[in-house]
Amino acid sequence: MHSTWRYDPTTLRLFIATCEEGSFTRAAERENMVPSAVGKRIAELEEVVGAPLLYRHSKGVQPTPAGMCLLAHAQRLLTEIMKMSADLSQFAKGERGHVRLHANRSSIIQFLPDDLNRFLAAHPYVDVDLEEHTSEAVLEAVLGHQCDLGIGAGLESAAQLGLTVHEYRLDKLVLVVREDHPLAGRDSIPFAESLTYKQIALHRDSPLYQTLENAAKASESSIKYGVHLQSFDAVCRMIQGGLGIAVLPDRVISESPDGPPLVRIPLQDDWARRQFHVITQPNELTTATCRSFLEYLKGDR
Repeated sequence: MHSTWRYDPTTLRLFIATCEEGSFTRAAERENMVPSAVGKRIAELEEVVGAPLLYRHSKGVQPTPAGMCLLAHAQRLLTEIMKMSADLSQFAKGERGHVRLHANRSSIIQFLPDDLNRFLAAHPYVDVDLEEHTSEAVLEAVLGHQCDLGIGAGLESAAQLGLTVHEYRLDKLVLVVREDHPLAGRDSIPFAESLTYKQIALHRDSPLYQTLENAAKASESSIKYGVHLQSFDAVCRMIQGGLGIAVLPDRVISESPDGPPLVRIPLQDDWARRQFHVITQPNELTTATCRSFLEYLKGDR
């Protein structure tokens, strides 16, 4: 039995052209070859098949029954090869593929829902797997090739580790109080001044908790904690319930219609403005789909 790998696409294309044109000469002109080269390819193909594929006569050629059988299969096969090539070109162009994305909680809540929705609407054949991690864990995942692209706060130092770093978004931390709180009328405030009041905090492993702890130590003070919670929404509900105040990203603040309104007070501290970064491996180590997603995140929206 002959190996199917001996039916190469170029020879099959020449055979189709010969059958459709009814002549080696016209097939050669169509395929930009010399007639002798086309005739040699067809002869080799007949040797592989083990039977004549063409009736040769003075006016040209026409397929034998074996040739008709091969012609039907060859036409279907080359059509599928063309479809395969078109599909694969979408991966090369970044129009189809898969992106593994790790991001920190603040970016997931504040920015990524809209960005992902718009990108996926424009790229329906791209799949994005999103996992939530701290910014430090995001950096480790990109370094370890556990994800294709990472988003986190304060990751500019990743460039020193050989990664590409791009600015993504800015956010600001604000002090959140009830409208009846003594601080509610302030236009802005240094974080240290808020430490005389009981504060509601996220869980102790959250980056925001660590940021506030460091800021309190820098002011030679400490934070008076009321409760520790797992989510931004829960913190907001507790503020509305009168259990304390909190520092939160401005865009995550939500209010229950059943509670008193909340007031955002800008913080005067430099650390209250946070730069988010997108990090990846160098371009030569990333897929076209990943690069397409990265260009979208870098663009103006």
